[in-house]
Amino acid sequence: MSKQLSYQLHHLIKRLTKAEKRHFKLYVKRNSSEKEPIIVKMFDVFDRQNELDEEKINSFFSQLKSSTLSNHRAHLYEQLLSSIRLLNNDDPRIRIKELISYADVLHNKGLYEQSLTQLLRAKQLASKNQMDILKLEIIELEKKIETRYVTGSTPDRALELTKESQELRRQFYFNGSWSDLALQLYDYYLKFGPVKGKEQLDQVTTFFNRNAPQQHENALGADTIFYCQSHVWYYHIIQNFPLCYKYAKLWCELFDQNSVMIEEEPEMYIRGYHNVLSSLFFCDDVIRFREELNKLEAFVDSRQYSFNENQRIQAFTYLETGKLNLYFLEGKFTEGAKYCRVFEEKLQIYESRIDIHRKMVFQYKMASLKFGSGDFHESLKHLNIIVNNPITTLKEDIQSYARFLSLIVHYELGNDDLIYFQIKSTYRFMLKLKDFQQVHAAIFKFLRKSIYMDRKSLIPYFKELHEELVKVIKDKFERRPMLYLDIVSWLESKIYDKPVEEVIRNKKVSKGA
Repeated sequence: MSKQLSYQLHHLIKRLTKAEKRHFKLYVKRNSSEKEPIIVKMFDVFDRQNELDEEKINSFFSQLKSSTLSNHRAHLYEQLLSSIRLLNNDDPRIRIKELISYADVLHNKGLYEQSLTQLLRAKQLASKNQMDILKLEIIELEKKIETRYVTGSTPDRALELTKESQELRRQFYFNGSWSDLALQLYDYYLKFGPVKGKEQLDQVTTFFNRNAPQQHENALGADTIFYCQSHVWYYHIIQNFPLCYKYAKLWCELFDQNSVMIEEEPEMYIRGYHNVLSSLFFCDDVIRFREELNKLEAFVDSRQYSFNENQRIQAFTYLETGKLNLYFLEGKFTEGAKYCRVFEEKLQIYESRIDIHRKMVFQYKMASLKFGSGDFHESLKHLNIIVNNPITTLKEDIQSYARFLSLIVHYELGNDDLIYFQIKSTYRFMLKLKDFQQVHAAIFKFLRKSIYMDRKSLIPYFKELHEELVKVIKDKFERRPMLYLDIVSWLESKIYDKPVEEVIRNKKVSKGA
């Protein structure tokens, strides 16, 4: 048996609900004369395995040739998909495609008027759910029938179809251009994070202006969501968070004004809220952050039981990110560290279905909360997961700062022998990524000369480093490390001999957080 298809089959079966499993068996048995078809037996073997064991599967069907077994496996996979599709027939997209397939069958039978009737039903459903790509496919099928056969349609039918087709193609041009730009900016952010200097800022700005379609804001239509996405990612990358918030908020408002959009794309609505929260987080606006987080939580709670699995994963990811970020905004690191235990239990449910980028972000947030609470051993555990991850092409900024925070954790733990080697490896890693800034240089210099000194005599050096960093981070590009770790507050905790949480919390309280 093909290992790849066996893995896919096992993964699909383990994702099925009890209702889907029951429906599959009824679906297969009603179309078979056998009491228990072989693909049902194969389904049960896969379903009983928590971890895929292909040899054990083969042993259950030792009487079958390898090629025959492979064919049964492929047949099982197809029947599973057919069964799931039938059970989820209330999904508008699936229903529209089903109506199109009926129209094709009727067309092939020469029943042109009946075919057009099915296409009309499909087009009405596509219009209601704003599925313009499917709508264009339907119109093209209508044009095909109208141009080849005498259907008895209205005299203006050709003109109507032409206008509909032209308008959709115009929308697709802008929609495609904005969605392409949004995807490329998102890919850039995943790989490199925010811009690191003026040269990179100019490159990203030039790229954005060159690829943004020339369209007046008043003429925006169905493509406005991708227009908002593109601007959100652009302003996030260049660290203009007030404007990032503006377009993320517009993104959510477009959904609020159109309930059909929420029904059709709830995960896109949730993602819009995530970007609103991220912008407010970096703006350090705790009051509005709480308000928007409450709105997101209320929406998720109200829709939890109607979400499909993908939507539940998205809701979990973005809602939990918001909850963790609120602990940072309020300076409540000890409470946040306690919540991490609850969060890790939740994460285990979804861990196999969350991408590596999100996992690394979660690990870094937990490491930072535990660092802020003074639990350095636990912080290091999460940081090591990031540092030891073999995939270094995703989220380079998180990987850089995980190594950087790891250095400070080792310093706090008094692991002086390890720090020397950690400094060298971190230095090489950050140079390789071209992620070396004045902030890093100052910290590296301090650690090199302080690791073998008496910790009690370091206060003047902490003050010297503090003064240097306060000057350096006036440059907005040098301020980037503060997005991940409040190094200045850490230094103040050393100078005044206070827990770093107390220092940060006092600053938050003075701001009204």
